[in-house]
Amino acid sequence: MTRYARQFRRIARKLGRLELTATSMAELDPDPRALMEDRGPTRFLDFYGDEGLRTAFERYGFFDAVRRRGWEGLDIQVRADDERHTLIIEGRHELHPEPTHLVELVVRRDRLVPDPACELSRPFDVLTVDWLTLRNPAARFTPERPRLPGQDAPGLGLGEQVLELLYRVVDRLRLDGLLTVGEHFHNAVLYRRELAYFDPKAAGTCIALEDALLARERLTLPQASWAIDWGFVSEGGETLRWRGEAQLRAMAPELVRYMKSTRRRRAAAEEAARHSLAFDRGGFEARWAAELDVLEGRAPVPDDT
Repeated sequence: MTRYARQFRRIARKLGRLELTATSMAELDPDPRALMEDRGPTRFLDFYGDEGLRTAFERYGFFDAVRRRGWEGLDIQVRADDERHTLIIEGRHELHPEPTHLVELVVRRDRLVPDPACELSRPFDVLTVDWLTLRNPAARFTPERPRLPGQDAPGLGLGEQVLELLYRVVDRLRLDGLLTVGEHFHNAVLYRRELAYFDPKAAGTCIALEDALLARERLTLPQASWAIDWGFVSEGGETLRWRGEAQLRAMAPELVRYMKSTRRRRAAAEEAARHSLAFDRGGFEARWAAELDVLEGRAPVPDDT
């Protein structure tokens, strides 16, 4: 449960279907053939209209939080491509007067089909997050908040709010859960506070990495993520390559019970104990020192990242 759960649930109860599906005249297709072909405006996840999205972002306080970071003129764009729906939020800042991407979210309705061995009786309808970026190009990386793998700008610092908003979407659309895959180690660790690994073996691997790098080697989370990204973590003589696996916030009661089961926790712990990870501290520290100016914001991020 996030810090925003109770507040956002109260707001959700006051938001009606008509408000959330509302569409502005600007979104209507001016082509009269659209009426004959039953082509309407693009709705996010075939439900949320553009005005509905704006209403939601205002009511939940998300737009106010973005404005407090100096961004104004916030604009929402929605497009659909096959099964994927993309939502983009752009804004303007005194340092960035042209429209600038702040949020990009790519999601789809999906089916989670469990392996028969896990004793779940049916497939589950989930919302899968294929891509999420929250960026604040007006901010700078610092020693306290260095650049992370995959970042070209600091984050907005609104990840927890966005996660709770996605839970409200799952609830509104009556889906069974929210699913995503951590692109990098730090993503997976942060997600794990709310979204458990569906596969207990994948959970065990992440636990083993946390134990080895964060607890034993006493790296910070950014350092640990870069150590994996740069290839300084190995097992059995082979460089460990990060591979994200499905992480899930279950909503359906049957799925919740499975995810919280003692059997799953035991399987994850057994998998974690199987790993024997090695860390090349000398190689990592040399690379970290060489990259430090970029990581801590004293030099620009290279264009090829």
